[in-house]
Amino acid sequence: MKKYLLAFAVLAMSMAVFTSCRSDDEEELLPPIITANFSEADLTIKEGETFVLEPKYANVDEKTTYEWTCRDAVISKEPKLTYIFYEYGTYAIRLKVTTKAGTSQQDFRVTVNENLLTVDFEGEYWSKWIPSGQAFGCNLIYGEEAFSYHWNDSITGLSGGLTLAWGGQSGFAEGGAAISNYIDSNLQEHATADYQLSVPKSNGSKNFVVVYCGSPVTISFPKDTKHVIKSIDFGPTTYELGVVKYGNDYAKSLAEEGHLYVDIMADNDPDRVTRLNLAKNGKLLEEWSTCRLQGLDAVNSLTFTMGGTDSSVWDGVTYLNTPAYFAFDNIVVKP
Repeated sequence: MKKYLLAFAVLAMSMAVFTSCRSDDEEELLPPIITANFSEADLTIKEGETFVLEPKYANVDEKTTYEWTCRDAVISKEPKLTYIFYEYGTYAIRLKVTTKAGTSQQDFRVTVNENLLTVDFEGEYWSKWIPSGQAFGCNLIYGEEAFSYHWNDSITGLSGGLTLAWGGQSGFAEGGAAISNYIDSNLQEHATADYQLSVPKSNGSKNFVVVYCGSPVTISFPKDTKHVIKSIDFGPTTYELGVVKYGNDYAKSLAEEGHLYVDIMADNDPDRVTRLNLAKNGKLLEEWSTCRLQGLDAVNSLTFTMGGTDSSVWDGVTYLNTPAYFAFDNIVVKP
């Protein structure tokens, strides 16, 4: 009897040892765990920027393998992903972590935005280009100062100013693009050249540009430099819209019929014209609107001209009777 009891005790001890060892083995063979509590902002970048993802791991060791794939291609075999996306879009990324206990995986969706810059004409530099008056003869855009009125964006290099088309003696009356911050909604009483730098409504920013197309007006990047211009915000001016709606001694109303437009031409494709209608068959541009220059390749310059149905011919040249003014802001540029 003692012999059987002794044998049973030995067997029990053996089972205990086996059970204990098996429990330890099971703990070591737990599959890998991936912890990646990333916010949407962490998974959003701009094209050309370095993208980094660094999840936390459990149940891994020095023999663990890592595989990051994107669009069926392996892009990294490191625990931390460091990668550059050169094209904007949405990317699905899969991470696989493999140990001797098995494989765990996790998917991520990365948003890559276009690397765009916006020339918004805001800040101290731009404000210094705003004339202290609006009527003919005010400083900066008339008189001697008009000859040196030429603004330049420090980041994109985009520049503009006065055309000096007739030699510059008449300043802004010859055409140009002037920085402004004047708001005036009184279309009936203030639809005159004394309020030529006003717009009737703000677009939410402080500064903008008023263009007078007495002659073609060009904005450009530095010589031998080209960028894609994605869009421009356009709006009416108080002077132009007031005359379009109510007419004056020189121009008739276009509130019911007639046409007034801005043509936008790029230096790299002068035969292609993007037309912005300020008035057409009674439909008037009274609010700020974004014009998307779709399909336009990188350009060095854009030139604005204006035309319309209410015009006169003088000395063989056709001139608009309707004030040839409009405003623009927020030029979105791809570097």
